[in-house]
Amino acid sequence: MAYGIQVYSANGALQIDSSDSSHILYQAYASGTTGTPTSAGYTGGTLNYGFTNATVSGFTRGEDLVFIQPSGTTANVRAFVYITATGFSVRTSHLVTYKYHVFKKVTSLPDPTSNYSFVVQDASGNTVYNPDVLSARIKGRMTGTGSTSLSGKSLYGLANLKYSRITASMAPRRGRIWGWVLKWNGNRDQISYEQAAVSGQGYAASSEFDLAAATYFDSTLPTVLVIEAPDP
Repeated sequence: MAYGIQVYSANGALQIDSSDSSHILYQAYASGTTGTPTSAGYTGGTLNYGFTNATVSGFTRGEDLVFIQPSGTTANVRAFVYITATGFSVRTSHLVTYKYHVFKKVTSLPDPTSNYSFVVQDASGNTVYNPDVLSARIKGRMTGTGSTSLSGKSLYGLANLKYSRITASMAPRRGRIWGWVLKWNGNRDQISYEQAAVSGQGYAASSEFDLAAATYFDSTLPTVLVIEAPDP
């Protein structure tokens, strides 16, 4: 290998190879703060999560990673995220703005402007590691219910969407929709992952058959990632 860098573990396993395109390094591509969410109010006594949309120029759906954190110090703020063709939509239990970082697979980065650390280039001369650019260094991973904390640090959770339960009620009432949500403490240095009722817009059944057919449960446990990152 004439360019770049390779790093091996103590047992000889290749850990980093700047010429290996089959492994992915993500570094920050865009960051910012969303607008204030619009509240959807209550249906049948259940809070319908409000939403705020963010457009990211050059966003690649299905590849780019979005990490979010609510602004302010309000505790127990819950959120989940829809990924769109041009960015993402945060669905939130509180009317707060959200700070975000978008990470993109590294193919070519600008040259650094600082004199610190080191720069990695591939054989074509593209910069594939720039110490000036934030990397997606994972602090924690939660599968199903759990929490990750790092005292005094600013934690961001990976955008995710997974409904876990949709229930029905006999008309004119409606059932509820449950989903997996991220939840922050007031200091933003702890993130929990749990299920919550995110909407009162479940199904209004017209018969006992409809009541059974419209009820949905998903017992599989999704995974979410947490990173430590500076505020944009």
